[in-house]
Amino acid sequence: MKNWIYIFLVSVFFTACGEVSNTEVVEKTTVVVEDSTVTKIVDGATAQNSLDVVGTYKGVLPCADCEGMETTIELKSDSSYSRVIKYLGKKDNSFTASGKWTWISGSTISLGSIKEGPNQYFVGEGKLIQLDMSGNRITGELAAKYELRKQ
Repeated sequence: MKNWIYIFLVSVFFTACGEVSNTEVVEKTTVVVEDSTVTKIVDGATAQNSLDVVGTYKGVLPCADCEGMETTIELKSDSSYSRVIKYLGKKDNSFTASGKWTWISGSTISLGSIKEGPNQYFVGEGKLIQLDMSGNRITGELAAKYELRKQ
């Protein structure tokens, strides 16, 4: 009977928690109930205060007039960055930018010195998602292709 109560409590807990996005997780508290482990998630955090954004991110982003843009962004702990873009299938294909990156919201960073093209990225767990020129998430069938993965 005791095991059924624990199973019921654990299932109610998971049902009540629902799905949590990376902008909602502040802290985790782990509770062990006999042989089961429950993780409690507390609201209020953002990517800025809960994720380690420093690192190197890579991916191939869509390109209107080439095979793709092989993109590498390195975010450093001193708020500096370097970005290298190689246009696949083109002769003069490599472009580099560097400068300071800043948080412009709890989940979005800006590569400040970039004036041409998008310079804002949504920060997720182990990834950067390039935003459009207005700072909005890209939608449609190519949306998933605007993601850079942390190496």
